[in-house]
Amino acid sequence: MPGRRLPVDGFKSLCSNDCVVSRGRILAVDYGRRNIGLACSDELGLTVRPLPSIPNHGRKDFLGRLRAAVRSMGIREIVLGMPLNMDGTRGQAVARMERLTGILKLALKVPLTGVDERLSTVEALELWRAMSPKQQKKYRTVDSLAAALILERYLGET
Repeated sequence: MPGRRLPVDGFKSLCSNDCVVSRGRILAVDYGRRNIGLACSDELGLTVRPLPSIPNHGRKDFLGRLRAAVRSMGIREIVLGMPLNMDGTRGQAVARMERLTGILKLALKVPLTGVDERLSTVEALELWRAMSPKQQKKYRTVDSLAAALILERYLGET
């Protein structure tokens, strides 16, 4: 449950920081026409982990996979990358993502937040090129690294 206080080590502490606030897991989505990148935070919102990307087989398939992830991973919030233009204006890609956000809001019972994703793919490509082939295979595509960067940006702003 978001906002619940958990003992750090299971024991009452003498320090004033004996408890931390659990935000719940947050799932980031980098929605692309061919692949969908995913990344998840830990329950405290401190660390981010890229998940294997999934091929985009349409909204119905995506919605089913997203529902399953929300249930199995205990997701409390979803962050969607919003592809703003480089000058910060909203283009057709943002309009598509806003329509998708509307569909997801009706279908899922978790809060959704749009986050500026400008340059996340460029940054992710730099990280991807530095990885070994074994590491690249683990994530399947660069899209999940982009989702991880989007989630890191979001967590840094909140």
